[in-house]
Amino acid sequence: MDSSSRYYALLFLQLIAYFMASKVIFDKVNNTIPIVIDEYFHIPQGLTYCNGNFSHWDPKITTLPGLYLVSSVIGLYFECNAYNLRFVNLIASCVNLVLFSSILRYVYFGDRNHMKIIIQAVNLTILPPLYFFSHVYYTDVMALTFLLMFTRLCLVNRNFLFILLTGIFSTIMRQTNIVWIAMVAAHKILDIFIRSSRVFGNYFINDIKLSKRSAIARDVDKSKLKRYYGVFDLYCAVKYHLSTCLKSFFMFITFHDFTILFTHMFILGGFLGFVYLNGSIVVGDKSAHEATIHTPQLLYFLIFYGVFGLPYVLNKLFSTLKLMFRNKIVVILCGIIMSLMVYYNTLVHPYLLADNRHFTFYIWNRWYGKYEHAIFATVPVYIFLLFSIYDNLKDQNCISFLLPYCVSLFLALALQRLIEVRYFLIPYIVLRLRFGRPSYLLVLSEFVWYVLINAASFYIFFNKEVAWQDFDYMQRIIW
Repeated sequence: MDSSSRYYALLFLQLIAYFMASKVIFDKVNNTIPIVIDEYFHIPQGLTYCNGNFSHWDPKITTLPGLYLVSSVIGLYFECNAYNLRFVNLIASCVNLVLFSSILRYVYFGDRNHMKIIIQAVNLTILPPLYFFSHVYYTDVMALTFLLMFTRLCLVNRNFLFILLTGIFSTIMRQTNIVWIAMVAAHKILDIFIRSSRVFGNYFINDIKLSKRSAIARDVDKSKLKRYYGVFDLYCAVKYHLSTCLKSFFMFITFHDFTILFTHMFILGGFLGFVYLNGSIVVGDKSAHEATIHTPQLLYFLIFYGVFGLPYVLNKLFSTLKLMFRNKIVVILCGIIMSLMVYYNTLVHPYLLADNRHFTFYIWNRWYGKYEHAIFATVPVYIFLLFSIYDNLKDQNCISFLLPYCVSLFLALALQRLIEVRYFLIPYIVLRLRFGRPSYLLVLSEFVWYVLINAASFYIFFNKEVAWQDFDYMQRIIW
């Protein structure tokens, strides 16, 4: 059996094992509670579409109807019920496993350790909050599925029609996916922007001073191409392209590149048109999801990374501490900025304080809401985790990714008042896919860690009951 056949055989076996194990949990979830929180809105809407009625819309739903459109296919072959609607997400999680594996195989090109790649794909699929929502009827899993399809196609820049369709469907699944589509486009543009300035001779990165008309000046920098670029490289590229009126940029870009970028721009332009006509990114009930500057969300994301990326945090522990020691001024500046952020911009959404069916309710009320100085006491943790992320990224990522990612992260998180663990899933997955090649031990540690967290969260879900007056059955605690 050749290497490729062995990879697909291992992936198929792992996929079967994942589905069988998940199906057991899925059936137990389905038998435990008929409706999980927001399914109160999602399931009736999904059943409406499944039965062929596309005219009715529940105004309480704030996402576009992508999940319900996919669910409408069920009605053609199966009975329309809550079980089958939920089952759509379990199938989508299996697709995600295959897509994760395909993306990792591309990222780690040349890595013959197929099992390590497949285990990493499993790890991302069972990322605890994501894995839980694979068993209920929420939009997150399917939204990720189409975003992964879009990403995989963009990695090889093939078939602009499929890139267009998957990009559109990913935003129909969840509107905030548009910022990650924009990130992919910006990454591509910045990469071309920097490389084109170096291929044709960027005299701003050389110590020698030559006339712009000199043949040597036009050819002086062809040896300067490299894989990863920093802030200084971007600065030099900006100076160069301003001096040449982007002539080199358009000389470097191919017709195929232009077609792919036009596809991205078409998706972004269409979405802006939707926002203009709709008056907001949110459909339905806009009152609970008004755009608000809430910068501490970026700090809460660091906590998310610290918990679910714990194996990577510990793996770089001493390296991160050394990095902080070498950059003491930066550490102090981060401390000042983060302290100002939490002092002036800590916001608490009413849902966070009222809904005791989420883990965030207990985390907030037993730490941030209980102790007066908790918001400041956590700042050192934020600083450490910020340096930890940088330590895991710095050796294999360049400014063409980091700058669009930071902007997209701000747009995806810092404009929302409500703290939801689900909002951190895609930002974390994007980061995780950019980490360097992990060791086998690190991959196995991540797998064990996620299994333990999932076991604990499902144990709480199955055994801890919460009474709510609006329901005639006991509620459960979820992410």
